[in-house]
Order: sequence, then structure tokens, then C-alpha cells
Amino acid sequence: MSNMKEIVRAENLWKVYPDGTKALRGVSFSVGKGEFVGVMGPSGSGKSTLLHLVGGLDKPTEGEVLLFGKSLSGMGEDELAQFRKRKVAYIFQFYYLLEDFNVLENLLIIGELLDIKDTEEKALRILDFLRLSHRLKHKPYQLSGGEQQRVAIGRALISEPALILADEPTGNIDWEEGRKIFELFKKLNEEEGITFIVATHNPDLKPFFHRIVSLKDGEVVA
Repeated sequence: MSNMKEIVRAENLWKVYPDGTKALRGVSFSVGKGEFVGVMGPSGSGKSTLLHLVGGLDKPTEGEVLLFGKSLSGMGEDELAQFRKRKVAYIFQFYYLLEDFNVLENLLIIGELLDIKDTEEKALRILDFLRLSHRLKHKPYQLSGGEQQRVAIGRALISEPALILADEPTGNIDWEEGRKIFELFKKLNEEEGITFIVATHNPDLKPFFHRIVSLKDGEVVA
């Protein structure tokens, strides 16, 4: 998809931890606007590390990440946080919902933190899209795993991000719920133009992706 505007470029990324573990070894790849890209490989292959570097949650030992054409390495923490907060959203394997807040409140608090206008109207629209309108007043412990992950997706959508990074988003739910989550991702990709980079080790999810970056022992193998 070389005709698409490039929004992510990773150049020769290395991540070496203090104990000498080489999580990434010279990884390079790019992602165009509107792509739905899978990062696949076995546990320990560097998938999560790569997503953390791409989203600016961690810094590479060597190499560079360009996000929306800007290098992340030259940014301070505050500048980086401001740069990504309305452009990039994250969905993780663990839902990280606020247990004392209901479904609607879990979205509203993110909207308040990001100074988003008309947050409640937007949150209600998102929850309707996610088939959660009947769960607005429920607390996380009253929801199924799939419903909790949909709430987490709703929190990611509240900022209207251009890029969503999802790290094993179906790792804690069964296959049928996982398939529904990926159908939601595809709909958001195709209808809203959101670019997705999704890390997973589940080969059953391959048909959803436009293309796949395969990792093994911290290196791109395909």
C-alpha cells in the first residue's frame, strides 16, 4: 500500500534491557494511513515492545520512530504526551477499567482528561456503536470479558484517534468474542479510516489483516 500516506516508520529499532536481553534487533517497517496491520509472532518475540516504541510509551536503545512524520526521539515527555494524546490510542490485553466507575463514566473520565467537548454525547454514540447502550450503568465486574474489552475500545475511541495500537486485545476472551472484537476493528478501519497496528499470536486472526509483520526473537522474519 505504497500509495498511502505513511504515518508510522520504524527505522533499525533495537531495544536492549539492562540485563542484556535483546527484545528487538534492528526492526524496520512502515505503516500507511488506513492500513490494518498485524504484528505476529510467539510469546517473547518482541511484539509488545515494538508497539510500546511505536506509540512512544518507551524509547529504543538504538534506531528511530517517526510518527505522523515527526521523530519521537527529539521530544521531551510533556511534548510527546501532547503530540500523541489526540492522535494515538491504546488497547491492551488487560482492560484497565476503573472498577468504581460504571461503563459511561469510564468513557467520560477519559474525555475530561483530554479536554474533549461534548464528551457525554460522543460517549453515548460510541457505546451505542459498541452495542453497550444497555450496560451504561453497569460496573466492570458486572460485565463479561468481551463487554469489558468493548468498553476499553470505547475509551480508545473517545479521542477520535487516527492510529490505534492494540496489544493482544483478544488474549483474555474466547474465540467468538475475539472475532466480534476484530469485526469491530475492521468496521472502524473501513468506515472511519482509523489505522490499526495489532499485536497477536493467534493465527486464526490472519484473515482480518491487510498484511502481517512477523517477528521472531526480536527480528522481522517476514
